[in-house]
Amino acid sequence: MLKNEWILKSYPKEGFFINLNLHKLNIPYHIASKIFWSRDLKNPDDIKNFININENNIYSKFTDMKVAIERINDALQNNEKIGVFGDFDVDGLSGTAIIIRLIENFSGNIYPLIPKREQDGHGLTTKFIDAFKDMGVKLIITVDTGSTSLKEIDYANSQGIDTIVTDHHLNDGEQPNAYAIINPHEISNNKIQNDYSGSGVAYKLAEEFYKYKNIELPNYFTSLAALGTISDQVSLKSENRKIVSDGLKALGKTNLPGLRELFIISRQNNNSVKINTEFISYYVAPRLNAPGRLGDSEPSLQLLITNDEKEAKLLANRINLQNEDRKKYSAEAWELALPIIEKQKNDLILSVDLSGFPLGILGPIAGKICEFTSKPAIVYKIDSDFVKASCRSNENYDLFISLSEFSKKFERFGGHKRAAGFTIKEKLFHDFISKLKNNAFLSKLSTHDTKEIEIDAEIDIEDLTPSLWKFTDLLEPFGVDNHEPVFLIKNLLPNEILKVGKEKNHIKITFHRNGKKIESIGFNLAEKISKIEQIDIVFTLKTNIWREKVNYQLNLIDIEKSEIKQIF
Repeated sequence: MLKNEWILKSYPKEGFFINLNLHKLNIPYHIASKIFWSRDLKNPDDIKNFININENNIYSKFTDMKVAIERINDALQNNEKIGVFGDFDVDGLSGTAIIIRLIENFSGNIYPLIPKREQDGHGLTTKFIDAFKDMGVKLIITVDTGSTSLKEIDYANSQGIDTIVTDHHLNDGEQPNAYAIINPHEISNNKIQNDYSGSGVAYKLAEEFYKYKNIELPNYFTSLAALGTISDQVSLKSENRKIVSDGLKALGKTNLPGLRELFIISRQNNNSVKINTEFISYYVAPRLNAPGRLGDSEPSLQLLITNDEKEAKLLANRINLQNEDRKKYSAEAWELALPIIEKQKNDLILSVDLSGFPLGILGPIAGKICEFTSKPAIVYKIDSDFVKASCRSNENYDLFISLSEFSKKFERFGGHKRAAGFTIKEKLFHDFISKLKNNAFLSKLSTHDTKEIEIDAEIDIEDLTPSLWKFTDLLEPFGVDNHEPVFLIKNLLPNEILKVGKEKNHIKITFHRNGKKIESIGFNLAEKISKIEQIDIVFTLKTNIWREKVNYQLNLIDIEKSEIKQIF
């Protein structure tokens, strides 16, 4: 287990001052300034645009957008069959649901296909193009995939099928010969300063099509785009911030029966739970991902596109049960992985065999190993003389480049710096792993036995007023490039300490300030404190609502015994 190292972020330059009428919230300027400064917001205009997104941050000028819209419109007018091919994760499914609802809303004929993780892997293949051809499809729209499908799209062209690619992944330098490509990373779209998710790109297509028809876009499109954008963990800057902000508001009063039923289950009968990025990331997305991780994502897609209340309830319950199975498999896999990790404690790259487990849980387990050890991890399973692997790495090691050296050995390979996957013949695997680990040794790959916790601001207990919670609400939605503010308070004396949870591994600590009680909760922190003594705490702010009563709470990230010596 890694030790924690607290890193207090640099403070604003002396004289840095922002007047945004924060006195209405009764929050000290020095705290607000530190929070804005840590987000690289250093002038009033940037801050105002961040809090109330400016129209200049909304992008619509995809080079092929007009061509794509006209081709879809022609297909609708000519009653052509339209196929949609999406990825099996939440981002791909949300984007696929956007395209399905778009075509159905204009009385079109839409035929969706989603690959199965174990059988098909990622990406468009000739198998699916043949399936579309057999259905009589004349136009394929890809979602969250397609940018590297050069041969496959050439094959579709040869079969008389046009393809519109909607994607956000980088290509390999050569783009497919598609009818239209809607991708913010295409060279022709280099003025688009937003890293959309796959569902975000599909949303832009739907948005522009509705403008073309001069019809108002239904707000459930924004809901679906927000769902995928949050789940795919793209940057919440620029237009993504607006998509997620507007989408969360729409999700709070969604008229999509599938999501409504899934929210009821995810809230665990507490309807006051706030629908925010945390709720989507930790409660909704894992459930929607579960069917695909265990084999077939069809129930999740159906939940997103159904308009039938009864079907929605059945699907939500089915998905929830599959999520329980996923958690069970994950717990068993983690227990199996721990002793393997221990045996390889001197290796710079860890490799764990989880044959027998669903392919869909390998990636999350690799991520957990990487987080637990701060080392790159390759988690794999052996299947019919082939090894299928999911890999995760840290910021210090470019896994994709290292694996690329062996690309000729792989049957399939893809990914980026911190996450990748490959398939290799079993007879080549052990020699490959040995060479990969040796290369890491020769390159002097460094590992760390500490985990850095970045802190936005050190404050006093007197600063913990409702105004501070309201101020942090202004910064939502939280996610990549816009994290929750992390605070530090030193030299606190708890009034009460209570160990909670089935294993008594969580902790509740109560502090008193000016006659008021301040409650805090720390998960897996029980071993950090055993008696009442002065402590330093690192935390975020949490608002709980129960039966319309608001309770402000500290969400503890770490605890240390106070020292007289100042460490910052």
